[in-house]
Amino acid sequence: MIESGPASPETQFANLRESLARPIPDVAERIADGDSMFIGNERHYRKAGQSAWRCIASALVAAGAQSPRRVLDLPCGHGRVLRVLEKALPHASITACDLDRDGVDFCASEFGATPVYSNEDLTQLSFDEPFDLIWCGSLVTHLDQEGWLKTFQLFLRSLQPGGLAVITFHGRWVAYRMKHGTDYGLETAQVDKILNDYEATGFGYADYDRGRGYGVSLAAPSWILREIAPWPELRVVSLSERQWDEHQDVLAVQRIS
Repeated sequence: MIESGPASPETQFANLRESLARPIPDVAERIADGDSMFIGNERHYRKAGQSAWRCIASALVAAGAQSPRRVLDLPCGHGRVLRVLEKALPHASITACDLDRDGVDFCASEFGATPVYSNEDLTQLSFDEPFDLIWCGSLVTHLDQEGWLKTFQLFLRSLQPGGLAVITFHGRWVAYRMKHGTDYGLETAQVDKILNDYEATGFGYADYDRGRGYGVSLAAPSWILREIAPWPELRVVSLSERQWDEHQDVLAVQRIS
């Protein structure tokens, strides 16, 4: 019998692309009543969860990482992404963490996640064991520069060596949308401030009117790479624009020591 040889690079790439494009099956359908990420469009809600998995899978492949055993979803909300991770990584232990305690409790009861309530001061947040994978969807999009740095510090102390953090952020596409009238829940003066600072420094931020410390940020890839440069423990694996749900940019960093 003649055995076929290894698949060609073109075939391997086609197989990988097909695998990443294929939705994860059997994802839980129940959406919690208090889920702030669900605004009536169920199709989009599910599409965003599947898109997050493609971002994560692409980063794992790029990093040459093994299948993660310990996973953190921060902020988990009511499991828009976590419900996909539960099926995509059936052998992983997943921790759900958020300021929204109802969301954390829902992820624990519905998906078997380990519940951890977050802290507004990320320097006060810690976990019992480090993680192989952290998914951080739409957190730094709402934080100022200090919040960004605290997030990186949290990841550095919460990742295993070789562990990967996949982080979404607002970049050039969101800046473009702001310039053309999308306000992201902000007043005109706040949008102008963000854009002016972004153009001047590569980073812009403004609080929502309802309180300090939580708002909308813009970060240019050049600003991110400049901020990460003094962190030799973190390796930039990938930076992809508009990768999550065709909207937010995605940064993947790996702890190397």
